[in-house]
Amino acid sequence: MDVDRGLEVPRAALPPASITHSRRRRWSNWAGTARCRPELTFEPQRLEDLVQIVDFARATGRTVRAVGSGHSWSALVPTDGVLVSMRRLNGVAMDLSDPSRPRVVVESGATVREVNDVLERHGYALPLNVVLESVRLGGLIATGSHGSGWGNRTLSDLVSAIEFVTASGRLRRFERGVDTDEAMNAARLALGMFGISYRITLDVRPTWTVRALDRRLPVAAVMDSLPDWVPAHDNLDLFWWPFNDRLWVKSWDRVDAEPTAWPRRSRWDRVAAFVGAHAYRASFSLIEVHPGWTPAACRIAFAATPSEQDQVVEVVEAIHYRRSIEVLRLGCVEVAFKTDPQFDRIRWAMQVVLDATRAYAERGRYPMNVTMNVRFIRDSDCWLSPAFGPGHTCYIEILSRTDQREWERFSGEVAQEWLTLPGARPHWAKEYRHIPGVLDHIRRTCSESIARFNRIKEELDIDPDHMFMNAAMREIFL
Repeated sequence: MDVDRGLEVPRAALPPASITHSRRRRWSNWAGTARCRPELTFEPQRLEDLVQIVDFARATGRTVRAVGSGHSWSALVPTDGVLVSMRRLNGVAMDLSDPSRPRVVVESGATVREVNDVLERHGYALPLNVVLESVRLGGLIATGSHGSGWGNRTLSDLVSAIEFVTASGRLRRFERGVDTDEAMNAARLALGMFGISYRITLDVRPTWTVRALDRRLPVAAVMDSLPDWVPAHDNLDLFWWPFNDRLWVKSWDRVDAEPTAWPRRSRWDRVAAFVGAHAYRASFSLIEVHPGWTPAACRIAFAATPSEQDQVVEVVEAIHYRRSIEVLRLGCVEVAFKTDPQFDRIRWAMQVVLDATRAYAERGRYPMNVTMNVRFIRDSDCWLSPAFGPGHTCYIEILSRTDQREWERFSGEVAQEWLTLPGARPHWAKEYRHIPGVLDHIRRTCSESIARFNRIKEELDIDPDHMFMNAAMREIFL
């Protein structure tokens, strides 16, 4: 083979040697629903590394996507070009320079647990969060992930400043009170399309205690009481295990009292949660062999949940009430829609799941075998949020572990029904691509928000050549 030794490869065409990287390394998300084999996977440790990666990708015409823990079910991450793992960029620091506005400054690769550790040491807390503590803040913010609470918005709405390394290779900061509301509402929930999110500043509060009450109540009675109960509590969540006639009703409200329990700090609680989660996972091997055992297994699973408790805990304990649930890899579909004054839409959406589960069971099929969860939050200011627009929002999701084709058939039918509700949109981080007609639905119902987001992105000259888009983003936003 002839080699022309008179030509040098331009330095920009070579991946930065000082940054840990690998070639053609397979990547899969936690749930196994998305995968890719990018040309290069980088593991940066400093801001300067992010700048070099973007400069290299721009010079060589490669696309770039960033990844945290990979806990999103949808195809937000996969790329054939450059994949950037943010796990080593996990710094967390308090900003108490303005006592009236306490904030926490988080690098995008920090986990929820790492953020909570710093907040707790200083006596502060985020007012809302997801249940898992193993997931990373950058991904939660980018996808508009949410917690629960009638007065709460999404995690993205807590962002007071966010910094990206954009397509120019420069660090660009967006800050509330400095940039326009339009720009902030695009930057805070950008699905990775503004660049690589480096650092995020979030509003926090002095921590407080809540009375966390868990009850098992009849389905019909709960549905009748929803219009009165949900607005009356700081937080109220509903869980239904298939083939049960009761719901786990979880609520909490602020109280002026000392905590009576600290489950997250308990070694016994961690061990029990770990053992219980693994035992639960093992039980699915039985119903895979004997599908007819599914109703009995679901009743046992519901009986084993911590759904009868009355405790006073710090708010962070109430938010992160389950541990080790990551060991059970599940399918998950979630849709958001606006509530109505009488909560008729919520009742109807729940009944869709009950009826579909029963109809499948009558044919000897059991694709729904874990839980349905219903949560309520305020609206969101972020253009791309499923909770965008005036009025409170209901998020309803179903989770199951079963044959993927059967699950997609069942969850697709259920979600297709949910999407007929006014303003209904799928959660970006959950499974949605298999829902019949979902892309047309997103383009149609979100057309104004998408157009606004694209216009702002273009005006800011954030990514003129669409370097930070992958196939999933292109099919909706281009």
